[in-house]
Amino acid sequence: MVSIFDIQCPIYVILIKFDIIYFRFLTIKVMSYVLGKTYTHLLANISFDTLTADILKTVFKDGRVFSHLIEVWVAKEYNITHIKGCRGHDFVCGDNGEIKIDQKTFTGGGLSFTPSNMKGQGRVFDRDVFEKKTKDLQFCCVSNINFPEIKIKFIDGVELLQLYPTGRIPLHDHDKFFN
Repeated sequence: MVSIFDIQCPIYVILIKFDIIYFRFLTIKVMSYVLGKTYTHLLANISFDTLTADILKTVFKDGRVFSHLIEVWVAKEYNITHIKGCRGHDFVCGDNGEIKIDQKTFTGGGLSFTPSNMKGQGRVFDRDVFEKKTKDLQFCCVSNINFPEIKIKFIDGVELLQLYPTGRIPLHDHDKFFN
């Protein structure tokens, strides 16, 4: 199990130039999650002008809508860097961004972690590409089944592939997966 701490580390850097010493104060971003651990959050202050809380709960249970906002929230909450656009992953972390993380939402239909470009009408599923990509990623699995309560679990792609080789976690495995 990988343990990653939620702290900001101040570091002093000394630069010497022309016999003058310069001090700079740097803050290093440190990841703040543990692989395999389930985190539970109760989201608050959810609003959008005149829309009621019930309407928003219904809208946010749709993973397509939910994922756009939860990605930004997860980046802030877990101190990782959000990658905008469709680049094959949603976050990076580590000293040089070497750890790539893809966010997937567990909804009433379960969770699919196959690449988005292999889903939908006219698209082809390529098992070799799916397995290679999955092994190169960590996943941030977010459940919005009981929205506004959400569950989050970061998991290594190799482990996820061993547990669910089809790329799909069925709804009946929800509690097992997040426990």
